[in-house]
Amino acid sequence: MRILIANDDGIRARGICALAKELVKEHEVIVVAPREERSASSHSITLFKPISIKEEKLEGLDCKAYSISGTPADCVRIGLDRLTKDVDMVISGINRGINLGTDVIYSGTVSAAMEAAIYDYPSIAISQEVNWDRNDEDYTMAAEYAAYILKIAEKKYLKPNVVLNINIPNKHKSEIKGVKVCPIGKTTYTHEYIKVEEEGYPETYKVSGIRNQREEALDDISYIDKGYITLTPLHYDLTNFKLLKEAEEIFE
Repeated sequence: MRILIANDDGIRARGICALAKELVKEHEVIVVAPREERSASSHSITLFKPISIKEEKLEGLDCKAYSISGTPADCVRIGLDRLTKDVDMVISGINRGINLGTDVIYSGTVSAAMEAAIYDYPSIAISQEVNWDRNDEDYTMAAEYAAYILKIAEKKYLKPNVVLNINIPNKHKSEIKGVKVCPIGKTTYTHEYIKVEEEGYPETYKVSGIRNQREEALDDISYIDKGYITLTPLHYDLTNFKLLKEAEEIFE
């Protein structure tokens, strides 16, 4: 297969390099990623300033790679339109940190894959749980699972407008219980606003958030805590058809 790889952590991120190194063993790969980290950029695109493209050389990788001054969605769009042809699949990741529950709305990783799905390319978003107090995680296992799931999808589940959102728990391979196909859950946060000094702006804050506790449910958040790799098919059509029928009966 010819695979376009993107991410939101940047062209030099360990996760994207590990993914590309694994996939080039059996596939033709091109890497197109943001020049700098663009985490939590959601599905934003660049409209009012030029986007620059630079060919890059990634250590230990013998494939074409480009950095883009824009967003993750820009990377996919430019990759498909300008930098390669006849792509079979778009894969976004491996993201540093999980993209579970309603956090997929904020995720640049998921949005890059969704941009591909909008234009009818099969796509995968893959993320790995990490210990945020450290910065030494190994993405080898996540890359191997990505290749494994891709092989299954290639034979049985290549749907052109569906994103397979995959999350890998931060556990040893021997502790992984398997792959669980499940819906996304709901994630909410308690936000902390720390006031900082910025000249000319008296009300300036640094924002952080802690995920709120919630009841256990049969969703991606609960299953990853139990040691499962989670897989959720996502689609860009956000219509709730039950609510659509209710609204139809009221407003029409």
